[in-house]
Amino acid sequence: MVQPKDIVLVVSLGFLIYDLACDWDAYTLCPKPIHKWLVVSYLMIAGWRVMVVIASHISHTATREVLVNLRHENSKSRMLVSFTWLAVPFIAAWSVLGSIWTW
Repeated sequence: MVQPKDIVLVVSLGFLIYDLACDWDAYTLCPKPIHKWLVVSYLMIAGWRVMVVIASHISHTATREVLVNLRHENSKSRMLVSFTWLAVPFIAAWSVLGSIWTW
């Protein structure tokens, strides 16, 4: 079930992306593509949350418990949870890259 906090998250990330798009040309002076890094970061956060909500809805598991249960009865839920956990190294590497760029 979609909770109010999910709506707030999506609206907030949408506003951040919109605000970034409005000032896109201002980032051309940056030596690294921070604006692109930010957009991908925002999309990863939104995608992560969408995957968790969908897996929770499919498996009828509480949203806060869906990622810790790796033995879902539904194969679609198992696939979504596995993909979510497989994305962790990419998200970590992306965060390190952005941290290096902003240093």
